[in-house]
Amino acid sequence: MAILKISPGTTRIGWIGTGVMGHSMAGHLMAKGFAATVYSRTKAKAQPLLDKGASWGATPQEVAQKSDVVFAIVGFPKDVREVFLGNDGALAG
Repeated sequence: MAILKISPGTTRIGWIGTGVMGHSMAGHLMAKGFAATVYSRTKAKAQPLLDKGASWGATPQEVAQKSDVVFAIVGFPKDVREVFLGNDGALAG
């Protein structure tokens, strides 16, 4: 297994779920210099992060494709399964 050095400016983060917790946590990492691609079921919830320079991922799969590390803050176990294992999930393809 390769070891990934995590550092602002080089490591691209992906963030799935931009509600109260996700927005705050992703925002802190962006403020430290991490480039972010974000996804939320409702794009309006991600808009404040997009306004700060995040990129939009149309699906969790697109977020994963554009990221070195992916975080997910979603509400329920079924949501976790969907964003990772669904047809357009982070682990698809």
